[in-house]
Amino acid sequence: MQNYLAVIVALVLTGGFAFVAPVSNVAMALPFDFLERTYIFGPITGISEDDNGSTEWVLAGVWRASLPNSTDISNNNTNGTTFNAAIEMIRPDGSARHTHTLTDFVLLNPSSESGTNSTIFNGTSTVSLADGPALDIPTSVKLSNNNIITIWLDPESSDNHFGISPKIFGVVTSPGFDKSIQDSVSMTNGTQISGLVH
Repeated sequence: MQNYLAVIVALVLTGGFAFVAPVSNVAMALPFDFLERTYIFGPITGISEDDNGSTEWVLAGVWRASLPNSTDISNNNTNGTTFNAAIEMIRPDGSARHTHTLTDFVLLNPSSESGTNSTIFNGTSTVSLADGPALDIPTSVKLSNNNIITIWLDPESSDNHFGISPKIFGVVTSPGFDKSIQDSVSMTNGTQISGLVH
């Protein structure tokens, strides 16, 4: 009986190490700058209106970026700039839900707005549409006070799919956001508070 127990313990230990090895390799595949927290990210919200100002689409999603700061811009050091987003569109009645991606952002012209704490990143991106990816869509991302982003996609180049003047906004998630969620979950010990399930 002890021999069987020794064999089972050996198999569990060997199997455990075999499982841990692939996991550790995956962790090493993360980009180095991601580990240094040079990326910013957050949720997207917005609406798309028709010519009469009526809401055609409700927009939601997520974005992630690595954008140069003012020192990088003044030194022309804009390598490694990225901006990606997934934008979900839903009719106000809850129908026709679908998602578009914004990828391959190429920064062409960053600038600062005088008198404000805003930086505008002008460039092009690839936007997924029903007929396939639309390449080189003029795209502008405005970062205001390191808290809010505004996304503009050229309506004509994207077949007006996001509307004539889409209002797409993103919130920059604060570094303490994840910690505040974890703290509230541990404080409530998994109970329900104010109608929200934690």
